[in-house]
Amino acid sequence: MAGPSLGPGGIYLGYDLNGGGAFCFDPWDLYKRGIISGMAMLLFGQVGTGKSSLAKSFACRQVKAGRKLSVASDKKGEWTPVVHALGGEVIQVGPGLSTRLNPLDPGTRPSVNPRGEPMREDEWEMIVRTRRMATLETLVKILINRDLSPAEHSVVAKGLHDGVRARAQYEQAVVIPDVINQLWDQKHKAQDQLIIDAAMEMAMTLQRVTSGDLAGMFDGETSVNFDADAPAVSVDTSALRGASPDAIRVVNACAGAWTEAMVTTSDGGQRVVVYEEGWDNISSEADLQRMMESWKMARAYGIFNILVLHKIADLDMAGDKGSRMTAMAKSLSADADVKVIYRQDQSALKITLEELDLSSLERSILKSLDDGVGLWRLGQSSFQIKNELTNAEKPLFDTDERMGIKSGEEGA
Repeated sequence: MAGPSLGPGGIYLGYDLNGGGAFCFDPWDLYKRGIISGMAMLLFGQVGTGKSSLAKSFACRQVKAGRKLSVASDKKGEWTPVVHALGGEVIQVGPGLSTRLNPLDPGTRPSVNPRGEPMREDEWEMIVRTRRMATLETLVKILINRDLSPAEHSVVAKGLHDGVRARAQYEQAVVIPDVINQLWDQKHKAQDQLIIDAAMEMAMTLQRVTSGDLAGMFDGETSVNFDADAPAVSVDTSALRGASPDAIRVVNACAGAWTEAMVTTSDGGQRVVVYEEGWDNISSEADLQRMMESWKMARAYGIFNILVLHKIADLDMAGDKGSRMTAMAKSLSADADVKVIYRQDQSALKITLEELDLSSLERSILKSLDDGVGLWRLGQSSFQIKNELTNAEKPLFDTDERMGIKSGEEGA
C-alpha cells in the first residue's frame, strides 16, 4: 500500500521509499494549502549521513526555480563553492580580512508593513531601532553572560539614540564605536553613580567587539554591497576556526543580525535562509531570542528557514533542563512544522524517540535508515525519502572529497 503524497507541485528532491513515487516539496505551496503552518525546517543527522547534501540540493533547486538563498554564517566554508556555482556572492569575514559588516545597518526597507499597508517612516524607524537595540543586547549578553540591569539597558539605549542622531547629519548608519563613544560621554557627564558605573561597564564590554581577534570585522561601516537581486549570498566565517568561543558567538550574532536585516523584506521575493551548525546559534540566549523573533516574521517576508543540527539533543545544549533557554530552543522546534531526520547513532536515537511523538512505524524506520535517506515529518504526515543528487551536484556537495576525508570519516 502506497503512503500519502504531497502531489506533484514543488521541487523534486528524490523518491518515496514507501511507494509514493517522486517526492516534490515546496514549503510556500504547502503553507498556502494549510499542510504546514510554520515556515521552518529542522534538519537532523549524524556526520556523513547526507543531511548537508539535502540542504544544498533543496537550496540550489529553489534558486534555479527563481527563489533566492542566504546562508547566515557558513562556519566551515562548505557553502562557498555552492554559492559561487549559483552565480551568487560570498562575503568572507575573519581576522585580518578587509571585509567589514556593520551589524547596526538599518537593513532593507520593505514597501509595506507586516499588515500589507504602505510602510510609514515612523514604523520603519521603530523597526530599525528595535532591531539595533536587540543586536546590542545580544552582543552584551554574550560577552558578560548575564542579563542587562535596568541601568545598563538605559545607558545602552541612550548611547544608541545619541549615536544615531550624531550620524544623521552625515546621512550615515550608526556603528558600534559611535555607541561606545556615547557611553563614555554619559560616564563623564552623569551625576548618578549608578549611571556612571553602568555606562563604563557597557562601554568596556562593547569595546571587545572592536579589539583583539574581533577588530576590523564589525566596528565600522559595511565595506561590501548587499545585492538584493543576487540569486545567493553567504557569509563565510570559516576564517574564525580556532577563535575563542565568545568571539565565535559574537561573529555568529553579528553575521546573523546583518543577514536578517538585509533579507527581511516582503519586496525581496521568496528566500531560503540556512543556519549551518545550528547548535552554535542556539548556545547564546540573546542570539536564540533574536532567531526566534526572526522566525516568527518569516511568513510575512516570504522566508523559509532551515536549521541544521546533528541530533535533537542539540536543542538541550541551549541550557540546563527546564531552563528558559531550553524552553526557547524547544519553541524553535515547535515552530518548525517540517522536521527531517537522518540516521542517528544509538545514544542520539534513544533521545530522538523519546522527544518526538513518533508512531511505531516511524520508530522502526529511524532505526534502519541508509545514507541519503531521511524520515520527513510534515504536520501529521511522514515520508521516507531518498534524496537524489544529479551528476553536477555530487562533486559540488561532496564535503568529504573537498576536505580530503576518506569515506567513513567525518564529513557531510
